[in-house]
Amino acid sequence: METIDLKISLKHIKPPIWRQIRISSASSLLDLHFVIQHAFGWTNSHLFIFKIGSMEFVYPPHWEEDAFKFQSAELAILDELIPKLISPGEKFSYVYDMGDNWHHEILIEDIQDTSQPLHGAICLAGARACPPEDVGSLPGYFQLLEDLKRPSSEQFMHTQSWLGYVYDPEAFDLGEVNLYLRDYFKSTQLSDHSLWSQDLPLHHPSIDFVSGWLNQLSPKDREYAQDLAFRKDVVHFLTYVRDHEVKGTKATGNFPLKDIRAIVAGFVNPIVLDQRIGDKIYKLRTEDEVIELLFMHKFLNIGGLILGGENMRWELTRLGEKFLESKPEEQAWFLTKVWFYQFNWEFCYPFYDIELETDIFRFQRPLLKLLERYPIRKPVEIDRLIMDLDRALPGWIRSHRNNNYIQLAKRHFLLAIVIEPFEKFGLIEVVKTEDDDFDFDFNVTYIIMADYGKRLLKYFI
Repeated sequence: METIDLKISLKHIKPPIWRQIRISSASSLLDLHFVIQHAFGWTNSHLFIFKIGSMEFVYPPHWEEDAFKFQSAELAILDELIPKLISPGEKFSYVYDMGDNWHHEILIEDIQDTSQPLHGAICLAGARACPPEDVGSLPGYFQLLEDLKRPSSEQFMHTQSWLGYVYDPEAFDLGEVNLYLRDYFKSTQLSDHSLWSQDLPLHHPSIDFVSGWLNQLSPKDREYAQDLAFRKDVVHFLTYVRDHEVKGTKATGNFPLKDIRAIVAGFVNPIVLDQRIGDKIYKLRTEDEVIELLFMHKFLNIGGLILGGENMRWELTRLGEKFLESKPEEQAWFLTKVWFYQFNWEFCYPFYDIELETDIFRFQRPLLKLLERYPIRKPVEIDRLIMDLDRALPGWIRSHRNNNYIQLAKRHFLLAIVIEPFEKFGLIEVVKTEDDDFDFDFNVTYIIMADYGKRLLKYFI
């Protein structure tokens, strides 16, 4: 097994921003792309291109109709390129973000044979933080550095408001980088053996749990975030997975029954797992029967806080560890961000109807703008919400059945996709009737925009 040592530096910046990387020769250029993203702190939000001699490599699915002009970074294996086409002491380039054009110069320092195989890559050394995304290329970055020298200036305050976090150009944490690299390569290995999501989102180490919204929180809002039952349940869930050896079942990767019982017993509102019907008790058989736990399991997996799968141990990622280290309001922000940016809302809809058509992505923005217009602390009937959605987005649910069925489907859909999840994240409160004859949460009659939730919603519209 061979490893390759690379020194990667951002061009035209002094003092230099650089990372020294040791990577397995069996890795692809696409792997190297993700290594650079993690090591520098980029967020993989833009196109990239490698240039080696006269050849150019990209990730074809992202380049669409222009992909034919390039070679595939996913198919380009390092030991087929180095040293066959480019040797130690020579350089090639990596450009990230075709707008800001961040040029990285990659020097091949050494090729080594090793008796201990390296699965993936590690960062050996480095210095300084990469520029913020979308800062405006080199001129914008240099202006940012000037603004940082005048922390009392109006321009500095504007810059900080735009960033949403305190940017430190000298920040670099070698240990943190290697923890993220560990998770990335572990996820690529798991993806071949599991139906669970192993596509970890890229996270800039300094901004995962930071937002401009957090800087404006009142003490009451912080207390509200701390008291959210869903946040507390997530903390309990992650703590349990961290402290116990929880191995996914062979068939589905779900949690074993003993772990299910232990986890839900620690929820703010413990779940009844065994159902009594008449004189007979029907005991829990699988995690799929515990909708609340299954939602959380899927949600945290897609959010990149846990990794695991079929016949494999479920473990916290570095992001999951950072979640537990964060303040309650930061945790609440992160969970809401996952809901809006990463999680597929349709998972929450429990009914399959081949005739029911909904474009969930087209539906989201009008919904949020509508909720944002509702007054704080004033009850809004579910039927009023449906009527307002009909006006704002005609045809948001379509079916070939009769009108009565469509109205029922709209109510079912809103209860499952919007009202119950939004209540979890503290965005709304609900008022329910005392009538126990209602099923499927049809006892929800009103929603109320919470002060906390309305202020938070503005950041996702």
